[in-house]
Amino acid sequence: MENETNNNANPSSSKEPYGSRPVFSNDQTIYEGPKKHSGIGITSFIIGLLSAVLLIIAIVSGFSFADQIANTDIIIADPSDRAAFQASIEALGQEVLVSMMLTIVCIFGAGLLSLAGLILAIIGAVSSKRRKTFGVIGIVLNVVVFVGGIALFFVGSASIASSVA
Repeated sequence: MENETNNNANPSSSKEPYGSRPVFSNDQTIYEGPKKHSGIGITSFIIGLLSAVLLIIAIVSGFSFADQIANTDIIIADPSDRAAFQASIEALGQEVLVSMMLTIVCIFGAGLLSLAGLILAIIGAVSSKRRKTFGVIGIVLNVVVFVGGIALFFVGSASIASSVA
């Protein structure tokens, strides 16, 4: 009898307070504490905030650009007449062109940043071992900024098209 193998459950040890585990169990249940926030989700949230700041800069610069065009007596010529169109753009002045370029760069920069942030937010939201809070906030924020940038671009384009004589 002493030479027979022991097929019973694992003997209880001091590490297992509720007795032994069955022989077939490989589960190493270790309590790791509460889930941590996803680093990728936090990154997407910060990228969303940065792209929102860029979009706000684009809005302010766009209003400045529109105000400068509205307060001048210059009529922007038809773009098909290149010489007249170039003369009307040069007559607007350097401040207007800088404001216009800043608006365009900020809109496209915010769009690209929010697209990258959206991808990171989706990755952070589907992570099973981390909290999803910042990933979900990142998804919402980056989608709002992306759609807002597209809307601002089309509104600005329509505004410029309506001012062309």
